[in-house]
Amino acid sequence: MKKILTVVSALVITGSLFAGGLVTNTNQSAYMVRMLCRNASTDVDAVYYNPAGLTKLADGFHFSVNNQIIGQTKTITNDYYFLTERPTTYIGEVSAPIFPGVYAVYKINKFAFSLGFNPVGGGGGAEYATGLPSFEMQIANLVPGLQSQLATLDQGVIAGGYPDPGFNNVSAYNGKIYFKGSSIYFGYQANVSYALTDFISLAVGARYVAAKNTYQGYIKDVTITAAPAGFTTMTTPYTGTPGDYLRAIALTPFGASSAATLNGTATVLDGMTNVEADVVEQGSGYTPIVSVNITPNEMFNIALKYEFKTKLDLKTTVKDGKNAGGMFEDGATIVADMPAFLSAGVGLRPTEKLYLAAGINYFFDKNNDYDGSRDLVVKMIDKNFIDYSAGIEYALTEMFKISAGYAGTITGVNDKYQNDQRYSLNTSTFGGGIGLTLSPVIDINLGGMYTLYKDGGKTTPSGIAGVPDIHETYDTKTWIVGIGVDLHF
Repeated sequence: MKKILTVVSALVITGSLFAGGLVTNTNQSAYMVRMLCRNASTDVDAVYYNPAGLTKLADGFHFSVNNQIIGQTKTITNDYYFLTERPTTYIGEVSAPIFPGVYAVYKINKFAFSLGFNPVGGGGGAEYATGLPSFEMQIANLVPGLQSQLATLDQGVIAGGYPDPGFNNVSAYNGKIYFKGSSIYFGYQANVSYALTDFISLAVGARYVAAKNTYQGYIKDVTITAAPAGFTTMTTPYTGTPGDYLRAIALTPFGASSAATLNGTATVLDGMTNVEADVVEQGSGYTPIVSVNITPNEMFNIALKYEFKTKLDLKTTVKDGKNAGGMFEDGATIVADMPAFLSAGVGLRPTEKLYLAAGINYFFDKNNDYDGSRDLVVKMIDKNFIDYSAGIEYALTEMFKISAGYAGTITGVNDKYQNDQRYSLNTSTFGGGIGLTLSPVIDINLGGMYTLYKDGGKTTPSGIAGVPDIHETYDTKTWIVGIGVDLHF
């Protein structure tokens, strides 16, 4: 029962909700939203995607301000035998009305100095109005748990020559479950870029990551329905808390000899069926970044970037003792590292009006610690995560450009990673939009993208003799609208 609200539920909202790896967001500009491939960027958003490419900008100041409005729906089904409805569907709504990306560059001669600010992880809030399967299953387990425990008492009564009291006739449960969480991993980045020659540029940089997760939720008003054989000390059928049911049995002549055990169990159930969470996790870490940009000729541009692993230790703060029945510990440290990743991209401009791009991101998940410990106790990753993309842009006029793109992901997690609180599925994303050049000083990017997720799920044993395996399925849909303004001085 103590697993009703678990620490793992953090990953409902701290993972990569949008584009990127398991815990990394790579949708960091409106230009990316409308083209889906920016790994070889030499525009202002190269502060994030390709810092070495910033040496291709004209001398002067360059600024980019972006925002994305993001919505996501997570749908989970579970057919656990003791759930009230089989299968039961759980829907989580994730929203991020503000998802900023702000960049500044000063280019002079062979140098470019740049700053960036964006949500490199998290960035949204998730709300599950009816909880999750793992939450409700703990309440549903009251039914078989009480049936098993009270069957022993019933058998003792029958063995004494009395009629079956039917204490174990527990048939149903009810309760209120709610969970809401938010997560934001803000990245503050600085780079120095230098053009060794017209052919090759280098950049070094670092990102300070400030992470904050918040959780609020409860399980309350839990009741059971039971139909004992009828006693003057209780109303039949019984509808009330499981604790009160056991206390009522303890007052009957048949329960008197087990009163201490029944009352003790009732007290435990009182606590386990009335829990509340109000928790904050905070921490910070640093990400070293290196990149190389190669321009063999005016038609091609090639970019490579490597982001080192970001070590994040988040400290837990429990407010007003609301620790979800002991699942959150005030002052405890949670490991939430972000994996290293390598990105590569190529840009091709076969004509003045046409631009093509392709890219790949390779995340070193096998070296990361997704079990909350740096000891890699639980092997959750079979292969590293891959994110690939391609985009096309065509200039209809000097002022107006149209673009479109496709991105896909190949996840490498196994069943030990997958659960209703966090899961990773292969995806296909389609995007498109327009670019407007209002003047030599102002560029505007408008775009939208929609992500489809391949259906996934897992089967686990129920752990109860005679009860079928549990089948759980996962599905997600994500949409994004982005707008950005680039300024050049």
